[in-house]
Amino acid sequence: MDIKNVFKADSVVKTLLLCVLTIGVYFIYKLYQFSTQINNNTQLEISSTFMAITIALFTMSLSSLIYAIINLHDPLILKGSIGIHVISTIFDMVWIFMVRNRINCLSASNKGDRLWLDPIFTSFFHVIYMQHTINQGLSNPSNLIPD
Repeated sequence: MDIKNVFKADSVVKTLLLCVLTIGVYFIYKLYQFSTQINNNTQLEISSTFMAITIALFTMSLSSLIYAIINLHDPLILKGSIGIHVISTIFDMVWIFMVRNRINCLSASNKGDRLWLDPIFTSFFHVIYMQHTINQGLSNPSNLIPD
């Protein structure tokens, strides 16, 4: 199994714009989409319970931050939202790296290979970088290791 049997090409610009315009909601959707594609097509499953917990934490974090911004006059509310945001961020990063590691396995990539997802770039650019790398593998079959 390799990435060409699991993932589909998608616009990196669209992914970037939707992640920004939806205040990260599309980022979570894209992670969920990648995870579902991995779970449906490989043995490298990502726990649906973990995904549900992470989505719930993200939703609570985003809601509390929006509420804190609306009530900016009360700094106690903002301080209270920071705790849930930190926990949510930890879960988000774990999920990002779970998907990253599975994509690296599917592309049979090692450090330095063209399709290897670098941990630093993955940390900063998340699903945008993942989609770009997937697109590279899908558009140029010579990038892929034969079955």
